[in-house]
Amino acid sequence: MKLGLVTTGGTIGSRKVDGVIKLSSAATDQIASIVGADAVYDKVAIHSERIEFSDLSEVRRVIADALKSDHDGLIVTHGTDTLAFTSAYLAYAFCDTKIPIVMCSADLPLTERDSNGFDVLQSAKTFLPHSAPGVYVIYKNPGFTPTVHHAARLLPAHLHEHMYFSIGGDCVFNDTGLMHGMDFDIEGHKVLCISPYVGLDYSSFNLDGYSAVVQSAYHSGTVNSADFNRFAAAHPDIPMYMTAGRKKYDGQVFVKNVIQCHGITQAALYIKLHIGLKNNVKDLTAFVHKNACGEIVTDKY
Repeated sequence: MKLGLVTTGGTIGSRKVDGVIKLSSAATDQIASIVGADAVYDKVAIHSERIEFSDLSEVRRVIADALKSDHDGLIVTHGTDTLAFTSAYLAYAFCDTKIPIVMCSADLPLTERDSNGFDVLQSAKTFLPHSAPGVYVIYKNPGFTPTVHHAARLLPAHLHEHMYFSIGGDCVFNDTGLMHGMDFDIEGHKVLCISPYVGLDYSSFNLDGYSAVVQSAYHSGTVNSADFNRFAAAHPDIPMYMTAGRKKYDGQVFVKNVIQCHGITQAALYIKLHIGLKNNVKDLTAFVHKNACGEIVTDKY
C-alpha cells in the first residue's frame, strides 16, 4: 500500500527541548519511518493552538496536492488543541475523497516514553488498507486502545482530561454531494461561538461584523432560554444556531432567528456555517440541516 504523509506540526511533530515542545524535522522523519510513507508533504509546520483559517486553507491545498499522486491512503499529523476544528474542515473539504485520509495526533512527542503517538500511528497504518474512502481521526485515550472517529463528529478534548470522544455510534463516512464545488477559503466571514456558563451576560457581545452565532448548550442540551431568547430578539437579522445534542425545545420557546441544530458538534456546525457564508448559500438553515458526509447523527447517541 502506498501511503502519503502530510505533516502539519503539533506535539506529534515536535521534540521536547529543555522542557519546551518545539517543532522538529526529525519528528517528521521518524513518523515517515514508522508508517512507511512513500512521500512526505511537510509544507505546514505550526502548533495547532495558533491555527487560523488561512492555515486551514494551506493544509487543504497540501492535501489536495498529495491526492494528485498515486497514494492508496493519506496520514495527516496534527496537534491536539484544534484537532476537532481542522478535522471537521477537512471532512467537508474532502467529502469526495477517493481514498481514506486519517488524522493522527499525540499527547507527547514521540521521543517521550509515555507518548501515545506510536500506537496511534501503527493503528492508522493498520486501518488504512481496510478503510472505505473518507476522512477519519485516530486517537488513543489513556488506558484504552486506539479509536477511529468520524472526522466531522469529533469533540474537542477537555482542558483537564487528555481524551477524545465523538458523537454517534458508528464511523460511516458518506458523501452526499452537498459540498461539491464549494470554495473552502473561509477567511471572509465571522461566526461567533458562545458557550454557556453561570453569569453569562449576552449584552457583552458586540455582533458588528458577525454573520451568524453558534450557541452551544450544557451537557443536558439546555441553555438559559430566556436570556438567549432576549439576545436573539435584539439581533433579529442574525441567525442564531443552537447545537443542543438530543434536546429539542418547543418551537414556541424561541424567536424566529433561533435555529435548533441536533446531532452536530459545535465545531462541525461552526465550520459548516463559515463554508455556507463564504459561498453565499441562499438558504443557510437548510444547508446546515443537510448532511454533507454523515456529520449529523440522526439516531440516538
